[in-house]
Amino acid sequence: MLSKITDFLKMVDDFVWGLPLIILILATGLFLSIRLRGLQIKRLPLAIKYMFSSDEKDGSGEVSSFAALCTALSATIGTGNIVGVAT
Repeated sequence: MLSKITDFLKMVDDFVWGLPLIILILATGLFLSIRLRGLQIKRLPLAIKYMFSSDEKDGSGEVSSFAALCTALSATIGTGNIVGVAT
């Protein structure tokens, strides 16, 4: 009985984590790109400009744009790694 349950769960796992998930992820990315009118491409030069420009006002207690970007990327990648291991 336990082997039948294991076989069923393996069959469901192979179906969900196979081609349907890849298609769903690609479709979601395409949908969001169309819905946001290519925001990630249109605003890339401005984001790079802000990332490398410095505001030389007072400077004390300020986080640079590059440091903020690195922090956001590390949080995103770290969360993705944890979720990937959990799944």
